[in-house]
Amino acid sequence: MEQDKNAEIMKILFVDDEENVLRALKRLFMDEPYEVFTAQSGKEALEKLGQRHFSVIVSDQRMPEMSGSEFLARARELQPDAVRIVLTGYADVQAAIEAINKGGAYRYITKPWNDNDLVLVVRNAVETYNMQQENRRLTELTRRQNEELKQWSSQLEVMVQEQTLDIQRKSKDLEKLNEQLQKNFKKSIEAFSGLIELREKTVSGHSKNVAMLARQMAMSMKLADRELSNILVGALLHDIGKIGVPDAVLMKRPEEMNAAELAEYQRHPVRGQVAVDVIEGFSDIGLLIRHHHEHVDGTGFPDRLVRGEIPLGSRLVAMADAFDRIANINEPSEEGFLKALQHIEYYLDTRYDRTLYLHLAPIIKKKIVELGKKGEIREDEDEVHPDRLTAGMELTRDVRSGSGLLILAGGVMLDEKVIESIQRYNQMDPYRTGIFVRKSALKK
Repeated sequence: MEQDKNAEIMKILFVDDEENVLRALKRLFMDEPYEVFTAQSGKEALEKLGQRHFSVIVSDQRMPEMSGSEFLARARELQPDAVRIVLTGYADVQAAIEAINKGGAYRYITKPWNDNDLVLVVRNAVETYNMQQENRRLTELTRRQNEELKQWSSQLEVMVQEQTLDIQRKSKDLEKLNEQLQKNFKKSIEAFSGLIELREKTVSGHSKNVAMLARQMAMSMKLADRELSNILVGALLHDIGKIGVPDAVLMKRPEEMNAAELAEYQRHPVRGQVAVDVIEGFSDIGLLIRHHHEHVDGTGFPDRLVRGEIPLGSRLVAMADAFDRIANINEPSEEGFLKALQHIEYYLDTRYDRTLYLHLAPIIKKKIVELGKKGEIREDEDEVHPDRLTAGMELTRDVRSGSGLLILAGGVMLDEKVIESIQRYNQMDPYRTGIFVRKSALKK
């Protein structure tokens, strides 16, 4: 076994009152990537436990002054994380059971042992120790992220309260201020979704693309405003659980992952639900996030739900998510859009809901037509430089940065704040064309 140079060398402690047994154990583990320590009594072993931390402790059961089960019970108090193993003769099985119950032993091995079996047991114990430490690290990471989200939620609540007090003092501006508050909330969600994508840099603007497409499909279905809002926010935050996934796993496609990596990856929808559930009113959004990797035939994760058991918003996001990951790997193109549609068609009734495809296909086919007319100005539109935009204009095409990031979807009515954002993006990542707006607004 080759030891990672940067990894901590695992320390193993063997305890036995017979010196020849300890010498045999040291020889047996000479070629293993562990630092081996020995002690000839429970008392000596307890002194060593006070000096350094051990990953695995292996103790003989029959020792003078202090039995193995008594020693392991004391060791458990001093170093509860260490994995404990007891060595015992065939006649002392009951003592081994006592060591397991009293000392929290991982397992027992009978003497005389088989060398290969003993080495494998210790290797497995080290792996168990490493997994426990990693689980503890991930649990602490999730706890800290939950605390951060709670703080973010509290700050958002304070902002809402301050805006509400201001609205009450200025009743004539009630409608305008309330609209501004909703925009601020949306921008906060969009900004947070952008931070999520810093953990997965391969798909720029993915969350915003998915949110735009899922919302267009939901509008085509004439869903209620409340559900439209939940789908938009849920789509923007659908990958929030990936914050806790190691970079080495995120860099791989699911089909390239080993079993442990795939299990770690498949936890991210549940972590996403936990992360947003602390925000009041986000329980439905949390469920949408949890189930956006479910398949209609029950082969998805994490709960293997089928068809109508999967929330409608989750099914919409699942289809929009798959489409964008395939279609927008590079700059949007007719070929990429058609390839993404073919993928979804192939998996209808297995991964994706066929009824929702009826709302996706017309939207994408319209986008393909617009791509085909790229560079041509239609009769009902005009191409305007970003600095010449004015409030009241309506976008006729999607606005994308020079590197292909979706900034705004077609159909948006421009106001001063939106125009400022368009102009700011143009300074950072200049557009390849002007901004296309409806001519009717130009004539006013």
